[in-house]
Amino acid sequence: MSYLRVVRRGVIFCAALFLSLLAAASAASAEAGREEFTRSFQKTLPLKAGQKLSIESRNGDIRVRTHAEPQVSIDAKIRVSSSDREGAEKFSNEIRIEVEARGEGVSVRTVFPEKKWHFEGKGFISYSVDYEITMPEAALLTARNRFGDVEVAGLKAAGDVLNGNGKIVFRDTRGKQRIENSFGAVEMTGNAGDATLINQNGTVTATDIQGDLEVRDRFGRVSVTKVKRCQVTNGNGDVLLADVDGEANVTSSFGKIDVRSVGGALGVQNTNGSVTVTGVAGRAELATSFGSLTFSEMKKEVNAVGTNATVSGRKVAGAVSLRNTYGPVDLFDIGGSIDVENTNGRIHVRDVKGAARMTTRFAEIDAAGIGGDATAAGGNGAITLVNVDGAADVRGSFGDIQVTRVKKGAKIVSGNGRVTIADIGGSSFVKTSFALVEAVRVSGDLTVEDSNSAVRASEIPGSVSVRTSFGAVTLEGVGGAIDVDNQNGAVDIRRLVGKACQKISVKTSFAPIRIALPDNASYTMTARTSFGKIHSDFSITTAGALSGESLSGKIGDGRCEMTLSDSNGNIEILKK
Repeated sequence: MSYLRVVRRGVIFCAALFLSLLAAASAASAEAGREEFTRSFQKTLPLKAGQKLSIESRNGDIRVRTHAEPQVSIDAKIRVSSSDREGAEKFSNEIRIEVEARGEGVSVRTVFPEKKWHFEGKGFISYSVDYEITMPEAALLTARNRFGDVEVAGLKAAGDVLNGNGKIVFRDTRGKQRIENSFGAVEMTGNAGDATLINQNGTVTATDIQGDLEVRDRFGRVSVTKVKRCQVTNGNGDVLLADVDGEANVTSSFGKIDVRSVGGALGVQNTNGSVTVTGVAGRAELATSFGSLTFSEMKKEVNAVGTNATVSGRKVAGAVSLRNTYGPVDLFDIGGSIDVENTNGRIHVRDVKGAARMTTRFAEIDAAGIGGDATAAGGNGAITLVNVDGAADVRGSFGDIQVTRVKKGAKIVSGNGRVTIADIGGSSFVKTSFALVEAVRVSGDLTVEDSNSAVRASEIPGSVSVRTSFGAVTLEGVGGAIDVDNQNGAVDIRRLVGKACQKISVKTSFAPIRIALPDNASYTMTARTSFGKIHSDFSITTAGALSGESLSGKIGDGRCEMTLSDSNGNIEILKK
C-alpha cells in the first residue's frame, strides 16, 4: 500500500469522527435547549357515598385515594416540554381541566388543544397531566385513560377503569370492580367483591379476591391467588392459579397452566401448552394438546383428554377417565376405577382401588395392583398385568401378554403373541397363534386355543382343554379331565394329581404321545396310531386280537376313560 493511500484513509477517518462528535454535541445542545412549563390545578367539590366520580384523561397518570369525608379533592400537575418556548407555553396555557358537579356525581375531564400552529426548532413537544385525587371511599368510580398509569387504593364501592398503554393497580378495594387495559400490566390486591379483569398485551396479577373473579387476557402472563371462585381465559401466555375456595375454570393457548389448591370443581382447557394440577377437592375436567398433562392429590373423579401429550396422574381419590394420543400415560395410586384409551402411546398403571379398563395401540400396557376387574386391549405392543383382585380380560396382537396373580380368572385373546399366565384364581381361557402359551397355577379350568406353537401348562387342579398345531403340548400336575387336540406336535402328560377319575382324550399326528400315570391308575383305554408303536408300562386286560398300532383294554378296574389317537407317531403309557 502506498504512503498516499494511508494518508487519505487517515484524513477520511478523522473527518468522520469529527462529524459524529459535532452531531452528538448539537443533539445535546438541542436537548439542553428544551424548556418545561409546569402548572397546578386544585379543586374540591362535595361528593356523597353512592354518587359517582367520573374521570376522563390521557397522557398522564391517575392516582386515586379514599377517605371517609363526603367530598372529592382534585390535584393535577400539568407539564409541557418543548424546544420551542413560545409554542410550548401556548400549548400549556390551553390545556384545560373541566370539573362539573351533577346530580349523579362529579366529572373530571382533561381537554388538550389542537396543535394548529407550527413549532420552531426541532418542532416536537411532550406533555402530561398527572392526577392525585382523594374521593369518598363509598362513592362509585369510573375512569378512562390512555398513555399513563392508573392506581386506585381503598375504594369501597364499584369501580370501572379503562386504560391503554399503562399499568392499572387496584389495592384494598371493596365492591364489584371492572378493569380493562391494553399494553400494560393489571394488578389487583385485596378486593372484597366480584371483579372482572380484561387485558391485552400485558400481565394480570390478582390476589386475595373475596368474590368471583373473571380474567381475560392475551399475550401476557396471568397469576391469580387466593380467590373465592375464578374463571380465566388467556392466549399466548402462562396461567398460575392457586388457593381457590370454590370452583375454577381456565382456558388458554400457547402457554403453560399451573393450578394448585382448588376447593371446588375445576375445568382446564389448554392448547399447545402443558397443564399441571395439584390439590383439587371437586371434580376435574382437564384437557390439553402438544404439552404434558399432570395431576395429583385429586379428591374426586378426573376426566382428562390429551392430544400428542404426556399424561401423568397420581393420588386421585375418585375415578379417572382418560383419552390420549401419541404420548405415554402414567397413573399411580387411584382410589376409584380407571378408563384409559390411548393411541400410539404406552399405558403404565400402579395401585388402582377399583376396576381398570385400558386400551392402546402400537405401545405396551403395564398394570399392577388393580382392585377390581382388569380389561386391557392393545395392538402391536406387550401387555403385562400383575396383582388383579378381580378377573382379567385381555386382547392383544403382535405383542407378548403376561398375566400374573389374578384372583377371579383370566380371558386372553391374542394374535401372534406369546401368552404367559400364572397364579390365576379362577378358570382361564387363552387364544393365540404363532406363539407359545404357558400357564402355571391356574386354580380353575384351563382352555387353550393355539396354532403353530407349543402349549405348556402345570399345576392346574381343574380340567384342561388344548387345541393347537405345529407345537408340543406339555401338561403337568393336572387335577381334572384332559382333552388335547394337536396336529404335528408331541403331547406329554405327566404327574396327574386328581383324586377322582380324570378322563383323558388326546389326539395328534406326526409326533409321539407320552402319558405318565400313577401306580394305582384305573382306565378303560383305547389307543390307535399309524406308522407308530404303542407301549405300556402297565398290565392291560384286553379283549380281542392285539395289534402294534391299536390297543383296547383296561388298566386296573377301568373306572376312567382314556382315548389316545395318533398318526405317524408312537404312543407311550408310562408309570410316573
